[in-house]
Amino acid sequence: MGAVIVDACLIITFGNIGELGVVAGLRAHQVLIGSRSRGEVTRPPASSALASLITSRSVTVETVDVQNELEQAALVRFDGRLAFRGRGDAELLALAVTRGWIVGSDERAIRSAATAELGSGRVAGTVDFLRWAVAEGRLAKQAAAELVPRLDVGAGILKELTATGRTLAELF
Repeated sequence: MGAVIVDACLIITFGNIGELGVVAGLRAHQVLIGSRSRGEVTRPPASSALASLITSRSVTVETVDVQNELEQAALVRFDGRLAFRGRGDAELLALAVTRGWIVGSDERAIRSAATAELGSGRVAGTVDFLRWAVAEGRLAKQAAAELVPRLDVGAGILKELTATGRTLAELF
């Protein structure tokens, strides 16, 4: 089983529509969130859904180890970037780079940094989580397609599909 560390935005995207189980219910990946990112999920329903998943151990909270020089150096490096300074994003990237985890995010800056550091195979977004849920039989293809327009990032996904001449059905 691999591990995927997700950012606050991905949690909020699914949590706000009551579908955080799509993210947390993965069988093929352990789902983690950095302590900073957890602190950025402040409003219900996403915050209460995340709290429940942490209590049930479906999502694990991680933080940079103060005794680990490599993790500390990675955190300093990512905190040094204006786009990530003091945010969960810096911690997420530091943990992914030093522990070999997949980065779960839809944010362009995070995805770009993660791809540069780890390669495209270690970056996942909303569509990947939906695909994984479909592949594991936890979500029907039609149900996944119906979720997309309800998600915060749904309009962007639909716009990209239109621009490339693809349909939702082709994603899953």
